[in-house]
Amino acid sequence: MNFPMPSNSQSSRFCLVAITMLMLSQWLAAIPVRVLAWNDEIAARKLAIADAKGSVPIEGMHPAQRTREYQVTTDEKTMTIQALDSLDKDGKPTASPIMIPPGTKQPLLLLLPDVKAATGLRLLVLEDDAADFPWGGIRLINASGQKLAFVHEKKATPLPVSWNPVLVNPGGENRNMGVRFFIYDYPQRPIYSSAWQQQQDARILVFIVPGTDARFGPVALKMITENRRVNETEAAALHR
Repeated sequence: MNFPMPSNSQSSRFCLVAITMLMLSQWLAAIPVRVLAWNDEIAARKLAIADAKGSVPIEGMHPAQRTREYQVTTDEKTMTIQALDSLDKDGKPTASPIMIPPGTKQPLLLLLPDVKAATGLRLLVLEDDAADFPWGGIRLINASGQKLAFVHEKKATPLPVSWNPVLVNPGGENRNMGVRFFIYDYPQRPIYSSAWQQQQDARILVFIVPGTDARFGPVALKMITENRRVNETEAAALHR
């Protein structure tokens, strides 16, 4: 039996529909999102993550630890953080849109305080995929307001004032590693000096913020350490 071949116009329409459907399926594909609260006040709030399928309360928020993964569709029109403890004039939860940059594989959603926002939150999305932030690596975000330099074992890395992370990957065996921070234009005197544990099964996310106590220098550090073996153990427990 011979089937009629579609005309050129039909073929073009078919290809256009197929491409559109493919793009739509990718656009609406589910993506795993984890949440990190900036401080205890935000961690204690009642929040939910929402997309076209509905909303799910965010559980286990902590300023030193990521939450579990939440699968959401990458539709920026419906993907929001809802403040269940902050209602608008219609009695509905206020919401802040989640803007995930194209190509992001493992978004980490950082919830920052913002008194001007209806939800009281400012959202920052960081790529948290191991290909971008490998185990054994140190990711530094300089929110101090001053250009800095980070030195580990005599290797210096400039840190511009930016919420764009800078990756340092010391490599090598597990060890105690001397680290220092300097004001970039004043390399003679460190403003922070310590020994950090370098572990190939762990990675450290470090925020450098203005210091609030002059006795401890002009900057303070907010450090979030994650361990690969702990993650694997927790993931296995969830799938039992």
